[in-house]
Amino acid sequence: MAGRVPNIASDIADHDPPIRLLTEQGSSDGSGQVLLRSKLRAVSRRMGFSEAAREHMELACKEMVTNQVKYAGGAGLVQIWETTRPAPAVDLFAMDFGPGIRNLPAALEDGYTTSGTMGKGLGAIRRLAHESEFYTIPNGVAPEAPWHGTAIWARFHPQAPKAAAPFQAGQFLRAYQDGPYNGDCLDLDQAGSRLRWLHMDGLGHGAEAHDAVSGSCQASRLESDLQETLGDLSKRLRGGRGAVALAGEVDAAQVQARVCGVGDMNAYLICNGEKRNVTFSPGVLGHAHRSFDETEMAFPAHALLMTCSDGIRRTWTLGSFPSLWRLHPQLIALLLGQVLGRGNDDKSLLVIRSTPAKGGTHG
Repeated sequence: MAGRVPNIASDIADHDPPIRLLTEQGSSDGSGQVLLRSKLRAVSRRMGFSEAAREHMELACKEMVTNQVKYAGGAGLVQIWETTRPAPAVDLFAMDFGPGIRNLPAALEDGYTTSGTMGKGLGAIRRLAHESEFYTIPNGVAPEAPWHGTAIWARFHPQAPKAAAPFQAGQFLRAYQDGPYNGDCLDLDQAGSRLRWLHMDGLGHGAEAHDAVSGSCQASRLESDLQETLGDLSKRLRGGRGAVALAGEVDAAQVQARVCGVGDMNAYLICNGEKRNVTFSPGVLGHAHRSFDETEMAFPAHALLMTCSDGIRRTWTLGSFPSLWRLHPQLIALLLGQVLGRGNDDKSLLVIRSTPAKGGTHG
C-alpha cells in the first residue's frame, strides 16, 4: 500500500543498482503530492533534463494523481524510479485500486471522459512521455486476479537513445521494508545482439545480505560458459553468508536464450499463451551446491523471459493478469513486483523481450 519511502538508499555509494525507487506517495495525500513534485524536480535537474522535459514530467505526474483522485477515490500510489542501466531514465508508475477502465483504448483518446472533464489525462501522458504503457483489470473481469484497478507507466530519457537496443528490459528492485540495503541485485551487459545478466539473492536480508553480493553482481564478468562463471563466483563467495544466483543470456541473432542457476531462484518463459517454469538444483554459492542446471530454449520475438528471486510469489498464472504479457517489460516488472512481492523479504524481478520492429507490436 502507499507510504513514504526513505531515500537513504540513494546515498549508499558502493551499491549502484540498475533501478531504484526514489519515492512512493499516496495520491490522496496532499503532502505526498508536494513530495512527489519536489523529488521529481530534484532528480530531473540532477540527471540533466531540459526545462521543457522537466515540465512534461511534472504534468504527466499531475495527470496520474488527478486520474486516481477522480476515478479511484484516491486509493492508489504514485512512484518515481530512477533507471541507470541499460540507459538513464526516470520512470513514473501509478497504480490504483479502483474500478478499472472498461474501454481503455477509448480512454486513451483525447476528448473521452466519464466525469464531465476535458478528458485529456491518459492521452496527455502518452504524448508527454518518451515511452508509456497503460493497463487495467476492471472489477468483475478475471475474478482470480490478485489485483483490480489501473496501472500507468511513463518513461522520460534525459537524452534520446542513439539507437534502439535489440532487447527491452524491465526491472524491479525493492529492499525489505524499503531499507537502505538490498540483498537482491541485478546487472545487465549488452553487447551487439546479445544480452547477458546476473541475478543474485544474498541469504537473508539487510546489510549482511547486501554485503554477501556487493561487488560480485557484475554481468560484465560473465563468460560464454555460464556454469563455469557461476563456479568462479561460488569460489569468490566462500567464507561469507553466500547467495543463490542465476546467470542468463539471450541472443537476438540466434533467437535463443540460456539460463543457469542454483538455489531458490525462478525463471519463466512466456510464449504462445503458455508459461514454462524453469527451476534449479538446491544449493548456495560459497557453500554446498550441486552442479549448476543450465536450460537452453527458443526465444522468438514475441516471447517474454522473466527471472525472479524468492521475494516474488510464484502463485500466479497468465490468466491472473490478462493481456498484460504483450506490454512493455518495464510496466510488467513494476506491476508484478508491486502485486506479487512478499512483505518479509527483498524483492527483485527482471523481464526481457526482443524490441519490436518499428511500428510493430507484440500480440
